[in-house]
Amino acid sequence: MRFLTFFLFLLASGMLYGKPLIFVSVLPQKTIVEAIAGDALRVEAMVGKGFNPATYQPSPRQIARLSKAALYVRAGVPFEQSWLPRFRSANPSMRILDMRQGLNLIEDHAHGQESDPHIWTDPSLVKQHARVLTTELTKRFPDLQEQLQTGYQAFAGKLDALDSELEAGLAPLKGKTFLVYHPAWSYFARRYHLHQLAVEAHGKEPNSRSLAALIDQARRLGIHAIIVQPEHANTTAGVLARALNAELVEVDPLDEDIFASLRKLANVLRGKTS
Repeated sequence: MRFLTFFLFLLASGMLYGKPLIFVSVLPQKTIVEAIAGDALRVEAMVGKGFNPATYQPSPRQIARLSKAALYVRAGVPFEQSWLPRFRSANPSMRILDMRQGLNLIEDHAHGQESDPHIWTDPSLVKQHARVLTTELTKRFPDLQEQLQTGYQAFAGKLDALDSELEAGLAPLKGKTFLVYHPAWSYFARRYHLHQLAVEAHGKEPNSRSLAALIDQARRLGIHAIIVQPEHANTTAGVLARALNAELVEVDPLDEDIFASLRKLANVLRGKTS
C-alpha cells in the first residue's frame, strides 16, 4: 500500500510538472491565468503572500524554475525593473507579456510614470487583459484553444457580474474620498468614481507638516476608516487612526482572490467592516 501511495504521488507530480509552466509576478495574476487555462497549465507567482513586490528578491530556486517557463507575465511592479533582464538571461526563449499592454493607464504626470501598477482592482481592465492573455496563450498552445476560449468566456462573465455588483453598491458613494496607507486602489477609485487619499506617496511617508495637513483634511472629509495592507508597515497609519479616532481595516490588493478583495473593500467603504 505504501508503495502504491508513493507511486501515485510520483505520477501526480510528474503530471503536474509536465504541464507548460507560466510565471507571473504577483498572486492576482495567477488567478487570472488559472481562470482562463484551468488545470492545463502550471502557474507560479514570483511574489508570494505577505511579501512586498517593491523590494522582493527572487530565490535561486525560482530562477531555476524560470528557465523552464514558456511565458512570463509582468505586472509593472517595482522589483521587475532590476530583475527582468536577469529573467531574460535565465531563459532567452521565454516570451514576456506586459499585462498593462493596451490598457488606459493612470499616469503620474509629476514624475512621468505610471503611479499604480494594481490594474486588477478594476474588473473591466482585468477583462481587457484576459482577452490579450487568452490570445497569447492560444498562440503558444494552439492545442488548448477550445479550453482557453471557454475559460475566458466564463471568467469574463464573472468579471462583468462583479463590475455591475460593485457599480450598483458604490453608486451612492460617488465622489466620496477614502483614506489608504499605500496608494494601491487608484484603478478601483477611477472605475467607481471615488477619490483615493493616500498617506504614503512614491514610497515615502509624510513629514510632520504634511501629516498634520492630512489629518485636517481627513477630519473635514469625515473619514473614519484607514485602509491598510499586510505588506506595508503601518506605524504612521496608527498615528492617523488615533488622531482621527478611525479604524484600521486591512484589505490586501495582492490577495490571490481578486473577487474577495474587491468586495471586501466595497463593503468597508459602505461601512460594513465586520
